[in-house]
Amino acid sequence: MTDRKALYPLKSLDWLPPIATLPVPMDELARHHSTHKSTFETLWNTTFHVLENGPLLPRSIDVTMQIARDARYRNDCIYSPGDEVRYFCYTLSGRGVYEDNTGAYPVPAGTGFLVEKDNPYASYYYPPDATEPWQYLGFDFHGLAAHAMTRALIHNYGSVYKLSPETPIIKRLLAYEADGYRVTNIHVSDAAQLVIELMLALMAAARTTEDTDPAIELVRRAVTMLSGDEEIPIQNVARELGVSREHLSRCFQRRLGVSPRQFCFEQRIRRACFLLKNTDTPIKTIAAQLGYSDYANFMHAFRQVMQMTPSDFRLHGSLPLSQQFTKESGNIVETQA
Repeated sequence: MTDRKALYPLKSLDWLPPIATLPVPMDELARHHSTHKSTFETLWNTTFHVLENGPLLPRSIDVTMQIARDARYRNDCIYSPGDEVRYFCYTLSGRGVYEDNTGAYPVPAGTGFLVEKDNPYASYYYPPDATEPWQYLGFDFHGLAAHAMTRALIHNYGSVYKLSPETPIIKRLLAYEADGYRVTNIHVSDAAQLVIELMLALMAAARTTEDTDPAIELVRRAVTMLSGDEEIPIQNVARELGVSREHLSRCFQRRLGVSPRQFCFEQRIRRACFLLKNTDTPIKTIAAQLGYSDYANFMHAFRQVMQMTPSDFRLHGSLPLSQQFTKESGNIVETQA
C-alpha cells in the first residue's frame, strides 16, 4: 500500500516571512527581556502537548492568564525577532493598549487584539495613566495556516476586536484554567480547532462592526446601481447617494480595494465573459451591449484582463474567480468606450 504522506509530501516551510526585520543590539534585547519579565504576573498557564505532528496545520501552543499593574509593562515585538508565534490577547478587566504603525488602540474589557509577534512595528503595554490592573487571557499559536489566517485578518479588519465574554472560544480557552502551571495532551485536530474557532469568532466580530459602518451600506447601494444593465456615470451615482465622487471613491477603495471606475470596468469584462461562454451572441454585439462603441477598444480591454482574445476565451476560457479577476485587472487603465 502506498504511503499517503509519501504520496502527498509537505514542504518544510511552516511560517510566513516577517513583515519586516529591524536590527536590535543584543545588549538592548537582553535589557528589554530582563525588565519585561519583572513587570507582570502569571496567574496560571496551560501548555499544549500536541500528540501528533501536523505540518502546516494551525497549532495551539499555550493559554495563560496574566495581570499587569506596573507602568513599565510593555512588550515591543521588535525585541522578538524570529518569533514565529501568533498571539491573541483578550482583556478580562482593566485595560491595555495595542499599538502598531497604523496607530494606538485601547484594549478595554471585552476587547482583544491579534498580533504577529515578529512584527517589529507592533507593541502592547499597560497605560501609564491606568488606575486598575490589566488582567488578560493570552493564547499563543503557530503553523503556516495560522500565520496566513492571522495576516489576512489583520490586513482586512485590523488587529483589535470586540468579543463578548460569552463567546464560545473565550469560554473554551478560560476552561483550561490550571492550578499554576501544567501541560495537557491535545490531539492535533483539537489544537487546530482552537485556532480556527478563534479566527471564525474574530471574523464574525469584524462582520458585526462592518454591518454598522455607514460606508458599507453606501458601497452596497452603489454596487447595486453600478451592476445594472444600463451604464450610469459614477458622478450620477454619487449624487444620487448624496455624497461627493471623492468620498464614494475612498469608500470603494477602502472596502473593495478598487475605485468605482475599476469596479465598473471589471463588471463589464465579467459580463462579457458570461455572454461569451453561455450564449452564441456575436462578439461585436456583446461589445455594443456593454457600451463599447469602438470594437477595437473592447478587444484591447478584454485581452488586457483575460490574456486572450474574446474568440479564444469563448473556445478555451473559463469564468474567472472574483479574486483572480481583481488581481489581473488591478493595474489596467481602461480606454474610453
